[in-house]
Amino acid sequence: MQNSSERSKSKTSVKRCPVPAKFAGDILEVLSDVMSVENLDRVLQKIASTEAELFSIRGLLISVLDENEQVFRIRATYGYEGAKADKIKKLTYSQERMRKDLDEKYRIADNVYFVRPPPEEYVKSDEPFYFNIHDITKPRTEPSEWHELDYLKFVFTDREGRPKGYIEITEPVSKKVIDKETVDALTIFSHLAGVAIENAKMYQTQVEAAQRTRFLSDIIAHDINNYNQAVTSYLQMASAAQQLPPNAVMYLDRASSAAWSISELIQRADKLAKIESEGAENLGPVELGEVLKESAAEVQRNGEGKTVKMDLRLGGHRYFVTANELSKDIFVNILQNAVDYDPHETIAVEVTIGEFFVDYRRYWCVSVSDNGIGIPDSKKNIVFGRFIEGSDNPPGGGLGLSIVRAIVEAYHGMVWVEDRVPGQHSKGSVFRVALPMTSEK
Repeated sequence: MQNSSERSKSKTSVKRCPVPAKFAGDILEVLSDVMSVENLDRVLQKIASTEAELFSIRGLLISVLDENEQVFRIRATYGYEGAKADKIKKLTYSQERMRKDLDEKYRIADNVYFVRPPPEEYVKSDEPFYFNIHDITKPRTEPSEWHELDYLKFVFTDREGRPKGYIEITEPVSKKVIDKETVDALTIFSHLAGVAIENAKMYQTQVEAAQRTRFLSDIIAHDINNYNQAVTSYLQMASAAQQLPPNAVMYLDRASSAAWSISELIQRADKLAKIESEGAENLGPVELGEVLKESAAEVQRNGEGKTVKMDLRLGGHRYFVTANELSKDIFVNILQNAVDYDPHETIAVEVTIGEFFVDYRRYWCVSVSDNGIGIPDSKKNIVFGRFIEGSDNPPGGGLGLSIVRAIVEAYHGMVWVEDRVPGQHSKGSVFRVALPMTSEK
């Protein structure tokens, strides 16, 4: 064991190892992996390899706290091959052992500890970490020389300062004690490892939440919908029965209509969950004119006796955007809202297409103008939300416009609503959908 004077000497009589010129570039590359982390072990291995290669480290490992068992498990190694690396990854580091290493006598910087145990403190289970087991009994010579028992530990912590893991250098190639400048640079990697672990935890939490949402959505879409369809069938059978009182027929018809509405809501909820969890797939050129014609025809077929006039001002042009088969859902929902929330006997809806630019990015912008009850300014920013509280919900305050928003965002487009007559929301609304332009092929 070194005394304080020896430790002081070891800090000054060291061989300097200048920070490599490519350090910044490698840090940025690792940082990019860390910020988009999905596979923690892959990122930790990238950190270990980059650090070792940059600073000529022969042996290095990264250990992470197992929250359940409260032990540190090795997740990445460098310099150890085959069966030796596998054996090392099976070893654990106890909290008690960690506290022993974090003794103040070993601390050389914030959360950095240079542990130099005497031979009598050798632990048999640590044998796989050594490159030459016979050197552990050799006496220490110069303070600047790296001994087989030495290891340098960089600890990363959580926001409360509790150790969450560490990077441990078991041996530099030079067999020399690492200088302060290099220690400072190596400390950056310990911070990156800590950030990677936190990102991985958040990512896993999001994945689990998405899986739970998908599971519940599947239950609603299949099991509950099956029950609802059975109810609908029984209601239809009851309605077909003879000699029913007039009131009974009326109530059965209403119940049947409500059951169909529930089925439609379930299908919309399932579609919204899929879009938000999976995004849009198989994107390619879609011609907006054809989509609008099909959407308008479908809404008119569902007019339920209403007189609906769709004025599609397409100008004879072809308007290609980056989209897929879900694009029809955008305009069916918007056009259906225009019909549902127009109190007039004759419903008139006007549809136009124009160019739209944002920072040199080009979009085709579809504008759907209606003469309905309109949307007050206080509701315009939330009309595309999933749930809107209160009895004065604006038109489209259900899942329909949430589906519109989800699809448009998956296409990297924009959707918003304005007053048809500026400043007079009760005169109707204009829904605008801007989708990225593309070529036909």
